[in-house]
Amino acid sequence: METKIDSDYKRAFNLGYEIAKELDLKKPMFKGKDSLQSSTNAMQAGMLQHIKEVTLLRNRNIEKHVPKTIKSKVEKKRRNKNRGKGFSL
Repeated sequence: METKIDSDYKRAFNLGYEIAKELDLKKPMFKGKDSLQSSTNAMQAGMLQHIKEVTLLRNRNIEKHVPKTIKSKVEKKRRNKNRGKGFSL
C-alpha cells in the first residue's frame, strides 16, 4: 500500500526543513503558534525533522571520538606505570 501525501503539506514540510537548515535552528520557530493550521504543522514537522537529523549526526560524531580518547588515556597510564622499572629476570 502506497501512502499519498498532499502536495501542499509536502511543500510546507520541505520549506520548514530548508528554513531550519538555513538558520541552523536548534528548536522549531512556531512552537507557540496555532497548531491547527496544517501549513504550520507541516513546516513545524519539517523543522523538527532537520533538527532530529542534525542531533543524530552530532551524537554519532561524538561517539566516534570518545572511544579513541578513552583508549589513549588508558594506554598513557599503562606506559607511565611501567616507566623506569626495567626488565625482570
